[in-house]
Amino acid sequence: MKRHFCASAFVINPDTKKILLVKHHLWDKWVQPGGHIEDDETPEEAAIREVFEETGLKVSLIGERFPREDDMIRPLGIQCNRKENGDKHIDIIYAAMPNNTEAELVISNESYDIGWFSRKELENLPVFPDVKITMDYILREYFKVN
Repeated sequence: MKRHFCASAFVINPDTKKILLVKHHLWDKWVQPGGHIEDDETPEEAAIREVFEETGLKVSLIGERFPREDDMIRPLGIQCNRKENGDKHIDIIYAAMPNNTEAELVISNESYDIGWFSRKELENLPVFPDVKITMDYILREYFKVN
């Protein structure tokens, strides 16, 4: 069994309260942008890089920087995703906002569709349950939407 450390970001547009998702080419599901952490890269840097590589969007991570000013942002959580071969992808997940809400999205070779979706639209999309749970949490905790 191999362990792969990854980072991803749940990007929410603060104006529309929509989430940015990519349609994953292997799973045929809508997921948050993310991927493997490269050598000599922090999880924060990986999450920001992966969002840009997969969507063309520059983002800022949001959350508490605790306890010192130069510490990293506390992630929303850490997920352990098991692959069929027994490998584990340990995904450090963050909340993020786009630096430019009007920026054009760019589809990468890692996904075959991309889009902004309201919470209501997620009910009719093929997503993992944690995408809805995490979006609800971010909207409630960071944007005060019930």
